[in-house]
Amino acid sequence: MIIGLIAAVANGTGMPLIFVVIGKMTNRFVTIGQAVNMSSAVMNSSSTCPVMPGLDIEAEMTRFAYYYAGIGFAVVILSTIQVWTFLTSAARQTARIRQKFFFAVLHQEIAWFDISKIGTLNTRLTE
Repeated sequence: MIIGLIAAVANGTGMPLIFVVIGKMTNRFVTIGQAVNMSSAVMNSSSTCPVMPGLDIEAEMTRFAYYYAGIGFAVVILSTIQVWTFLTSAARQTARIRQKFFFAVLHQEIAWFDISKIGTLNTRLTE
């Protein structure tokens, strides 16, 4: 359960990290846009987009895409670990509780079996 808890906490940091990446990406768009508007942009002959020497928006956005992919991959792995460890822990706890209940029923007095209905034990063990 401790490993699952650590994975859950780490998994929960995925969304705030995405917000940080979105903020940095937006800031980068703004600074590139301001740089293009303030300086003399060179027009590319085959495109109507201004080209700024030293500013490569495609490389910048590729870097942010790698951040998104890395965070997404980490979230998938961490959520898988989280769910797997919690399910394993829950299954073990359920088996242990059923085993103790069965042991307690077997150690009842004979009169308890006369009072209880036939399917009560089976129903209680499967619930």
